[in-house]
Amino acid sequence: TEDGGCTRWGAVARCANPARLTPAGCRAVLDYGVKTIIDLRKPDEVDDHPNPLRNVAGVRYVNISMVDPSVPRGEFTTLAHDYEETLEVFAPEVGTIFQQIAHANEGAILIHCVGGKDRTGLIAALLLRLAGVPATVVAEDYALSDRLLRPMNDEFLAQGPGTREEREAQLGRTRATAQVILDVLSAVDRKYGDVRGYLRQAGAGPDDIE
Repeated sequence: TEDGGCTRWGAVARCANPARLTPAGCRAVLDYGVKTIIDLRKPDEVDDHPNPLRNVAGVRYVNISMVDPSVPRGEFTTLAHDYEETLEVFAPEVGTIFQQIAHANEGAILIHCVGGKDRTGLIAALLLRLAGVPATVVAEDYALSDRLLRPMNDEFLAQGPGTREEREAQLGRTRATAQVILDVLSAVDRKYGDVRGYLRQAGAGPDDIE
């Protein structure tokens, strides 16, 4: 962190859709110490691919849809702008998510959506920045998604809908680069002062933030 500290190892993990996990993968998650799961997916995404760990004894599972597809959004221009709009339009949902994180069971917290990059990546970035991790390091963490999602992206390129050229263009527009999160965190500072200011406006109280 900027004051020379270190975040607590293993306190929070982020991942893509856990429905892809094998039984051994599920066991690895539990062995990691996960006691709370916060699922950021929309209801239809949850119904189509239920979280295999949602009914495990001793694990608290919470589904908070971070976005509402019925809410009008502006036209997509850049991924950073899309993230900024997400944080603005769905601030109350983000506030609720942080309240759940703040009051989670003792043990590790697993946060996930479908790809582990967009909704989950945003929450992880805000968490790290709130803890005082430099923005450049937060951006490096976010950019790991680009490498780790490569197998899924390659699968999409080979078999996804539309032409290959269209699929390549879509992936190009939504790549997880460090600059994306740097731009988003800069926008948060500009609009709200810092992440604390944003979270206060999103409905998280002082105790939640601490």
